[in-house]
Amino acid sequence: MSETLPLPGTVKAERRCPYDPPENHRRLRDAGELGKLELPGGLVMWFLTKHDDIRAMLADSRFSGSRVPFPAMSPEIPAGFFFSMDPPDHTRYRRTLTAEFSVRGARELTGRIERLADQHLDAMEAMGTSADLVAAYANPVPAMVISEILGVPYTYHQKFDHEVRTLRETGGDDQAVGAMATAWWDEMRGFVRAKRAEPADDMISRMLHGEVEGGALTDEEVVGIAMTIIFAGHEPVENLIGLGMLALFEDPEQLTRLRENPDLLDDAVEEFLRYFPVNNFGTVRTATEDAVINGHPIAKGEMVAGLVSTANRDPERFADPDRLALDRPHASHLAFGHGVHQCLGQQLARVELKVLLQRLLARFPSLRLAVAPEEIRYRENTSFYGVHELPATWAAE
Repeated sequence: MSETLPLPGTVKAERRCPYDPPENHRRLRDAGELGKLELPGGLVMWFLTKHDDIRAMLADSRFSGSRVPFPAMSPEIPAGFFFSMDPPDHTRYRRTLTAEFSVRGARELTGRIERLADQHLDAMEAMGTSADLVAAYANPVPAMVISEILGVPYTYHQKFDHEVRTLRETGGDDQAVGAMATAWWDEMRGFVRAKRAEPADDMISRMLHGEVEGGALTDEEVVGIAMTIIFAGHEPVENLIGLGMLALFEDPEQLTRLRENPDLLDDAVEEFLRYFPVNNFGTVRTATEDAVINGHPIAKGEMVAGLVSTANRDPERFADPDRLALDRPHASHLAFGHGVHQCLGQQLARVELKVLLQRLLARFPSLRLAVAPEEIRYRENTSFYGVHELPATWAAE
């Protein structure tokens, strides 16, 4: 038995509350069924909703990330774009970045993240007693972190971010998406060539000049890796800060508790990752041979999407899963995926979330929502669910 689903992000989802996964996804999970979507050309996509099913699929080498149809910009996966590759190519590229995104590497970036956070909080304070937390803080800080790590101008990241959001809002056809992606790739090639000629202290230079495991990479490989990081980038952190702060504004007791107990921050970050349905689409794979998931046959060539946000509320895995519990013991959520494709930047994301929350709460003790909660606009037609803006206010000190 299965239920036909619309493509996530293409219609406004019915949610019991803004922080919940879509209701049709929850119904499938509770019924133990798979959702089904029939795509143009006769392609079938199945939707998994249960934690154990998704975890098993992501660990199964029969489900390929490289066989997922690639965006219109290219009929083939570009060199270095390892997000859409399988081992051994995926392994080779990922290994070059291990040191950059390790726990130690992420912690070494803490000072840089704190500096950027404080700069934006200073700017907010200078503006008066109100600001949009998304535009003034949650969006630019993680985007600047990615720009500095790679060694590309923040203006490039701004332009990329703006164009992606515009496409999502207006709905771009394949030709428009392809033309824009080609322009992004060409501009990144220019940055890479400049780093080849004059290296600096950044990730792109280290990859070009052999200062990574496995030795130097070609220009095209570095372009693909850099674009992978830009694509994965800052949006999950931005949206978790937006949704998380909105939820805390609506629960002043938890907000005060987190502000007064910084030791809770590590657990709070993990709970944010589990609780908020930021991954709006899911993790997509294609079956390279016939397989069975939870008793349901998946034919070779069919696609499978693991709906992570629903799995992270699975009552078979988490006690009282629909409650935001900032002191919940660390649980095996799937916010960063699982298996060989588990998010490379997960440690960096954790550090960013912790720093951004701690700095914001400490700087503005009286911070509160500046509008009624029902006035908040949500990002539905996008890969990452979140809020468009988060107007906040605070008392002048």
